[in-house]
Amino acid sequence: MHTRKNSNNNINSRSSVKLAVLFGATTFAAFAQPYIYVGNQMGNNVSVVNEATNLITATVSLSAAGVNGMAITPDNAYIYVAEQSKNNVAVINTTTNSVVTTIHVGTSPVQIAITPNGSTAYVVNQGSNNVSVINTATNTVVETVAVGTKPEGIAITPDGSEALVANMTSGNISVIGTGTNTILATWPALAGSRAIAVSPNLNVAYVANQYGNALTIHSLSNGAITGTITGLSGPNAVAVTPDGSQVYVVNGNGSSVSAVNTSSNQVTAKITVGSLPVAVAVSASGTTAYVANAYGYSLTEISTATNKVIVTIARVGIYPCSLAVSH
Repeated sequence: MHTRKNSNNNINSRSSVKLAVLFGATTFAAFAQPYIYVGNQMGNNVSVVNEATNLITATVSLSAAGVNGMAITPDNAYIYVAEQSKNNVAVINTTTNSVVTTIHVGTSPVQIAITPNGSTAYVVNQGSNNVSVINTATNTVVETVAVGTKPEGIAITPDGSEALVANMTSGNISVIGTGTNTILATWPALAGSRAIAVSPNLNVAYVANQYGNALTIHSLSNGAITGTITGLSGPNAVAVTPDGSQVYVVNGNGSSVSAVNTSSNQVTAKITVGSLPVAVAVSASGTTAYVANAYGYSLTEISTATNKVIVTIARVGIYPCSLAVSH
């Protein structure tokens, strides 16, 4: 049985501090341009890329190899990074580009999602088949929730009420209620369900099924599969544009990204990127999709208007495998 800690006072206190800092000269300058954060698995660091200039403006060193998934808080103040080999989550202050604390979680953390109000981070622990729940006001684990076998992907619903966890080996989706941090339901899915993203406005979730070479579409109301897009090649990551009109699916076996029109649920473009793409994210403006190419050590930028490559940033890091984009 889980006992949830009451930390409203801490949250309010921390929010006040963040607002005070946000309007300070230093932080205003730091957030004047959007940034792309690239987690480099074998480089033990995070590259900070200026979205406007495509230049690497900082590199944040971490304590161990195995940098994996990461997520940014809604106010852009902190990034939570999974350190898979150390079973930790590192918290980076985006103003100073430095690690301010580390949090011990479950075994082999691989992905992270943060609630829309910024109060809670959910960490998928692939090795221990559970999710660590972090109170971001205190940066402590307040709950641990058992999920399916070999969990990998996670997404939060737009209203923040549920965390959806894609379980690769058990081939299902664990639905965690964020109010109680208990399992509300388990949805059937396909084996190899590796990544999940939620539409902001269509009441559906998109699940990349690496083994089945398909993208399944699930109703958020009951988890039922309402559509399947086939013909993909080892899909391992997925992202939705802010207006919900397009979904970008990474083809890990094909060095490409498939663009899906959500009105027709048809692939409208197949875009060649770098070697072994493993992560995708879309800018807050919705104009650009970013793809991390692990073997290519590069970051590819795609125009969402034309679905063509704008530029590829070489040597962004060693084995880039995760992305976070400022809001």
